Amino acid sequence: RQMMLTQGDSVFVESLFRMFDRDNSGGIDFAEFVTSLALYQNKARSVSDDEKKRLFFKIYDADGDGEISESDLKKMLNSCFASSFMEVAESDVDELVKATFKKYELTPKGSINLDSYSKFAFTHSSGYM
Repeated sequence: RQMMLTQGDSVFVESLFRMFDRDNSGGIDFAEFVTSLALYQNKARSVSDDEKKRLFFKIYDADGDGEISESDLKKMLNSCFASSFMEVAESDVDELVKATFKKYELTPKGSINLDSYSKFAFTHSSGYM
């Protein structure tokens, strides 16, 4: 995990780590590393689409509560931008979050659950969100 730390907030890195650590052992073995890279590149043919959706959902569910809130997505985007040394105005991040949430069926709490994510995230050529 320490090897993955980069510039800025670690929310994005921690989420990627959770994806790679498929057995939740707190470490990443070689098989987990290779499988996760294949998943990330959409080359893991042995992993079901449902499992792929669940793993990518976990990346965006920053607080691990089973739903992606606007706050989760905002944290993830800001962390991702910081890790990439990109400076993005907060107003632009807010607009991106709002536009993203308009694409999904929301829960009564205004969040995206796994079912909604699974229906819509993989229907766009843009990828996993």
